[in-house]
Amino acid sequence: MRLLAGLTMTAVLAAGLLAAPPAMAAEAVKFAADSGDTCRRGVAEGTLERYDGPVIHPVVTVEGLLSDEALPTICFPDDLHSTVTFRGYRGTDLVDSETHKADNEQVKYAFQLSNGLLSIDRVVVQVCRYSNSPIGISYCGTAQEYKIP
Repeated sequence: MRLLAGLTMTAVLAAGLLAAPPAMAAEAVKFAADSGDTCRRGVAEGTLERYDGPVIHPVVTVEGLLSDEALPTICFPDDLHSTVTFRGYRGTDLVDSETHKADNEQVKYAFQLSNGLLSIDRVVVQVCRYSNSPIGISYCGTAQEYKIP
């Protein structure tokens, strides 16, 4: 009798998990950030989308493209590369971050920001340019902040 009750309980729990609604995605938020120079040498664009669900942990999926001197311009090439950094926050607490690099190319990226527990309510995106040599200049564009619904 106990075995039957245990099997019944297991079946009910399994059915409940299978019947749980799938992870829900919020509306995607478009983002754009650049290196702040007049030539727009470093540019990042894409989307941020939060997924919450009863089974998977809350995540923000980031998809986009980082361009470093890949767009038509009248400016002369320099010896710098671009990075884009994504920082996901809940309130003032940093939840997760990730950085991607491009050097005279366009780089696609797709990843998730998450620490497995806390949901992210805003993402800060910033593009910076750094020297390819040990000695050189670096600079960053204005950090762009996006609220995640």
